[in-house]
Amino acid sequence: MILSRIRTAAAVAGAVVLAAAGTVFGAAPATAASTDFTYEVTRNAETYKDVPGTAITFDAAAGERSYLWSRHFSTDPVDTLAAGDNIGNTFAIRCRNADGTELPTGTEAGSYWAANLVPPGETSLTAGLRWLFIAPADGSYTCRLSIVSYSSIIVNGRTVTMRVPAGAELARAVYPAMSRWTLLAGTGVTVARSTTVSTLGSTHTPSGGDEIAVYQDAALSTCAADSPICSGGTTAYTGTTVETWVEAQPKNPDGSLCGAPVKGPVSRWNISNAKHHQTAANTLRLTTAQLGGCTQIRTTLKVRNVDGNPVKIHDGYASGTLAATHGAAITY
Repeated sequence: MILSRIRTAAAVAGAVVLAAAGTVFGAAPATAASTDFTYEVTRNAETYKDVPGTAITFDAAAGERSYLWSRHFSTDPVDTLAAGDNIGNTFAIRCRNADGTELPTGTEAGSYWAANLVPPGETSLTAGLRWLFIAPADGSYTCRLSIVSYSSIIVNGRTVTMRVPAGAELARAVYPAMSRWTLLAGTGVTVARSTTVSTLGSTHTPSGGDEIAVYQDAALSTCAADSPICSGGTTAYTGTTVETWVEAQPKNPDGSLCGAPVKGPVSRWNISNAKHHQTAANTLRLTTAQLGGCTQIRTTLKVRNVDGNPVKIHDGYASGTLAATHGAAITY
C-alpha cells in the first residue's frame, strides 16, 4: 500500500488562524460540510451520534501524526426550553480504522468537549474541538464528529430534540513537528478556592519551522454541594470562577533554562452549578526566537480557582478512550 500524506497548501505555508472556538491551522477541510442533523436527548449520556457528512478518511504510516479540528460545530434545541431545562452536551472527535473496526485496545481514539446548555440565557453551544491523532500502525483511518446530549428532564415521556446546524466540519493537517500529551488517570486534582495549580506538563522540541502553537484544553467541573464527582462544595456558593492559561519554559535537554516562562493569554470561566462542566480551551503562540537559545519548551497548564466552590480537573479518558484534559504543541 502506498501511504499518502495530506498536507494542505496552507499547512505547508505555515498559515495559522486563531479562532474564538479554538486554534485553526490551515484552510478549508477536505470534506463536505454537514447538513442539518437532528437527534433526541437521552436521560443519561448514552451512545454518541455521528454527524453525517463530517467523516474524513486518510492513510497514515505508524506513528504519523495528524492535527484534527472542528469548525462550525454547534447544537441547539429545536423547541424553546425554559429555565431549569438544562441539557448536558458532549461533543467529540472520534477515530477508528477505515474498515469500521476499533483502534487497538488502549489507543487514544479522540477527545471530547463538554458543557451544559443553560436556558433561557443560552440558546446554543458551539464546541472548539482539537486533537492530535497518532496512527498506531500503517493503515487507513476514518475520523468524524460525534455528539450526545442528555438531561434529567427526560422523564415521564418527555422528549427534547436537538439540532446540529448545517456546516459542521472536521479538518486535518500535518506539520513538521507535533507532540501530544494527556492528563493520565489518577493525576487529576481538585483546585480549592484562591489557589492555583500547575498540571498537564510536557516537553516539546520544535523543528522544521520558527512558529510554535501550544494548546492545553482542560475538562473542568464545579464541585457543588453533595456532588457525586468531587468533594468540598457548599451551598454558600453557586458555582466556581476559574482562570486558565498556558506557560512555556524554554529549556535544554540537560535541564538548563533560558529566561523566564512565556505566559499565554488568561481566560476566565464562570461555571455555575447549572453549567456544571466546561471545557476550558487555552492557546499560546510563540516563536523560536523567544526561546533564548534553548532547544525545547516545557509546557504547563495553570488553573486558578478565583472564587467559589472547588473545581475538578478531569483526567484519563471518557468512554471510547476519548481524552478529557489534553494538549499539543505544533511547529510550523
